[in-house]
Amino acid sequence: MQLKLSREHKNLIFAAILILPAILLLIVTIVIPLLQSFAMSLQDYSLLQPTSSWNQFENYTSILMSSEFYDAFGVTLRYVGIAVGMELVLGMIIALVLNSRVILRGFFRSVLMLPWAIPTIVASLIFMWMYQTDYGVFNYLLKNAGLIDENVNWLSSFDFALAAILIVAIWKQTPLMTLMLLAGMQNISRSLYEAARIDGANATQVFFRITLPLLKPVIATVTLMLIVQNFQMFTLFFTLTGGGPVDATQSLAILTYETAFEKYDFGRGSAIGVIWMAVLFIFSIAFTKIMNRGSAH
Repeated sequence: MQLKLSREHKNLIFAAILILPAILLLIVTIVIPLLQSFAMSLQDYSLLQPTSSWNQFENYTSILMSSEFYDAFGVTLRYVGIAVGMELVLGMIIALVLNSRVILRGFFRSVLMLPWAIPTIVASLIFMWMYQTDYGVFNYLLKNAGLIDENVNWLSSFDFALAAILIVAIWKQTPLMTLMLLAGMQNISRSLYEAARIDGANATQVFFRITLPLLKPVIATVTLMLIVQNFQMFTLFFTLTGGGPVDATQSLAILTYETAFEKYDFGRGSAIGVIWMAVLFIFSIAFTKIMNRGSAH
C-alpha cells in the first residue's frame, strides 16, 4: 500500500530536511557542551586529580558562600550597567543627529561603524598604548589641558582601571547601538512628525511622544543584546588588566578563567559558568516581559 502525502506534509518534510543540519550543528556546538559543563559542575573535576566524582553540590555551595564570587559579580554588574547605559544615551544622541539634516551625513554614517568593525583584541592593544603611563596619549592630552599634574597609571590604578575598560567598551560598542536606533528612526513615518508639528508640538514632545515609544522594540532588542555581550566580556578585561589591580576588575569571565585554567578546577569553574548562565537567562526573560509590557495596546 503506497502512502500518499499531501502537499502540506511534503512541504513540512522538505523544511525539516533543510533545517536538520542547522539543528545538528546547534546540538553539537551548544547543547552537548552545556550539558557536559553542567555535569562537570556537579563533580570534583580537576586536572590535578586523576579521577572525578559527584560532590553533592559542593561546588555551588562553596561559590555562593564565597566573597570572591560576589565581588566579581558586583564588578560585572557595574561594568554592564555603566557600559550599556552610556551606549544607549550616546547612541540615541548620535542617531538623532544623523537622522536630521546635517552636513556630510552620509560620510559620518559610514565612518561611524569603524570602531565596531575593529576586532576587540586589536582595540584593546591600541588603547593599551594610549593608556601607557609615560608616553600614552591620554596622559599627554590631560597634562596639556591642565587636568592632571602627574602621569596616571590607568590600567594599574585601583580607582581608574575599570573606567579605562569602560571607555574602550563604550567607544567600540556605541556604533552598533547608534546604527540600530538610526534604522529604527528611519522606519518611523514622517507623517507622524508632520502632524505633531501642525499640532504645535516642540522637539522634546515629539521625541518623548513619538520617537521614543516607537523605538521601544528596537531599544529592547539592542539593549538586551549588548547586556548579554558585555556580561560575558572577557577580552577587554583579560588584555587590559587581567582582572587587576587587586581584583578591582575581576569580572565573572576572569574569575571563571582563573578558576578553570589557572587553578585547574574545572568543576568549580563550570559551576560559576552555570550560575552565570542561569542569571542571564532569568534576567533576559524578566527584561523582555518588562519591555513588552503595554506594547500590545
